[in-house]
Amino acid sequence: MKIAMLSADNSKFMVSGGKHVHQNLLERGLKRLGYDVITFYPPVETKKWIRILKTVFSNPYSVFSLYVRYRKNIEKGLRYFSSLKLDEFDVIHCHDVVSPYPISHPLTVLTLHGYLAREAINYSPEAVSEKDKQKIFDFCMQIERQAVQKVKHIITVDSRLKNYVIQEFGYPEDRITVIYNAVDTDLFSPVTDDVKISLRNELGLPRDAFIVLVPRRYVKKNGVDYAACAFSKIKSDDYFFVFAGRGPLKSKIQEILKDNKNALILDAVPNYEVHKYYKAADVILIPSVTSDDVEEATSLSMLEGMACGKVVICTNIGGMKEVVKHMENGLLIEQKNPDAIIEALQYAKDNYDNLSELRKKTREYAVKNHSYTEHAKRIIEVYNKVLPETRRPQ
Repeated sequence: MKIAMLSADNSKFMVSGGKHVHQNLLERGLKRLGYDVITFYPPVETKKWIRILKTVFSNPYSVFSLYVRYRKNIEKGLRYFSSLKLDEFDVIHCHDVVSPYPISHPLTVLTLHGYLAREAINYSPEAVSEKDKQKIFDFCMQIERQAVQKVKHIITVDSRLKNYVIQEFGYPEDRITVIYNAVDTDLFSPVTDDVKISLRNELGLPRDAFIVLVPRRYVKKNGVDYAACAFSKIKSDDYFFVFAGRGPLKSKIQEILKDNKNALILDAVPNYEVHKYYKAADVILIPSVTSDDVEEATSLSMLEGMACGKVVICTNIGGMKEVVKHMENGLLIEQKNPDAIIEALQYAKDNYDNLSELRKKTREYAVKNHSYTEHAKRIIEVYNKVLPETRRPQ
């Protein structure tokens, strides 16, 4: 079977973020299983993107100009995909709605990681006018609607996305498969206490503090401001809080925590480095919220924390509540509630040794259900659904 993987996001260039990691893991998993995989990602002008990102995240009031460029970049991606010759491939596997929009191949599979139109609004700072947000939304929704109707089968990374595709676009339920995301269980793995201390020394983190990691993009749906509000009430040196991400809410987090000496607010850390912060931490907090009708799907950060055998605390929404079973393989809390965050953190700190069995189960669950090789096998099952019987691998 010859497989083409298409995405508007070039995961050979962007090495942080759940979708980029997912694409790289799936490619690796499929190749490990012996399949011929070729990726098609639009080329990236590295210096240009570095300049854009610096402009956006240092000056959010300039973001609408970015979204003009964002639309142009989408259109550039559409031109790139329309130029591809894909007839030799048995299956085309697209990882966003931009890539299948301009192509015509009878055996196209689409993995939906999120909501293009809704997330375009959610990720934009408040400085963008409502009129401009509506234009962006309408443009993205047109792409979503037409792309969805063109594909043979859809994979969604949680049940809410599945329901969205059915209700918003009328897509047949029997042509949708829910497959939760994969995680690199080799890179993200438990470490001994000695290694944890060594990593803290390497990263400049306090040796003896109870460290809470929030590895989230700084956008509204990720609830990072609620986490910051909770942390602002905990100024004890017994705790240390680490944020790692990028986005327009960074300055808001910095303002909320300006009086805290026990907080570190980092930029995005590449996936091949961020595992060190997971291993050095005691708790991984995923404080996502429902925002602009967008909910967290199968959070990669959640799965990475589980794979490291950490206490993972998630809000009770989206795909997270489908994966985490409260007090079995993680803790679930109410969304948009700083007091609930504080209570969960205090519980995890006071009972950390007693939660050793829970931490063990988080790792076991991640390995059993979310290793990238097992994930690739589930994807192959979907390919076999759309392939004619004569073209399926024996």
